[in-house]
Amino acid sequence: MRYRLLVLALVASVLGGCATKRDLRDLRTEVEVLRDQQAQAMKQLQQQNATILDTIRVKDTRLRGDLSNQLVQIQRQLVQIQELTGQGQQTLSGLREQLRNQEAAIRSSMASGSGGPADTSAAAAVPPAGNPDDVLGTAKGAMQRGSYATARAAYQEFIRSFPQNPRAAEAQLGIGQTYEKTNEPEKALDAYQQVLQLYPNSPSAPTALYRSAMVEVGRDRTTSARSKLEQLLTAYPKSAEAPKAKDELAKLKKR
Repeated sequence: MRYRLLVLALVASVLGGCATKRDLRDLRTEVEVLRDQQAQAMKQLQQQNATILDTIRVKDTRLRGDLSNQLVQIQRQLVQIQELTGQGQQTLSGLREQLRNQEAAIRSSMASGSGGPADTSAAAAVPPAGNPDDVLGTAKGAMQRGSYATARAAYQEFIRSFPQNPRAAEAQLGIGQTYEKTNEPEKALDAYQQVLQLYPNSPSAPTALYRSAMVEVGRDRTTSARSKLEQLLTAYPKSAEAPKAKDELAKLKKR
């Protein structure tokens, strides 16, 4: 409103013939100052909106993971209660099986396709799920050899057979890395997103967020990459990936 009044005053002064050159210069200067102030205010508002959106994303990711973990913990406690009250072995086996099925259903509904079905030929190279260390060892060995389909199948087998294992987040991260190696960025991003949704408090979460940003950098999607790096610094400021995220942000700002 003030800007319009100044413009009207300038026009009125010119038409009235009573404005000096100095008056006109002063009016023009004030008009330009107001215009710059409006532009700066708009820019600050846009930055505030972006910050709010990032905060919402972080809280949503943490909430999803916390709810899933709480449900799993409740069901584990139910099994422990049944054991303490002297239920028969057959009943306990049924409860454990039900627990595994429910956990798988929770993860499946939240993941909605975290890594896709394992390739049949690759799955044949994965040992039967008896020892979790053996399955992860197979996956990592296949990664080192460049057998990414075999590695992916082993990681998927680990998550299917040992969903409660603390290293399940590591296996989900590995699925994303195999897709990166086979140049499938969309599937890699989906797999990394599952790490954030299912295991937001694991050491693999900031790694997944950093790798997601690097995938976006590789596709020249600077805005998305910058958003993910800023999210990493906000949610995991003390992680090992935080210094690397700062460096990448500095590089992106120079583009």
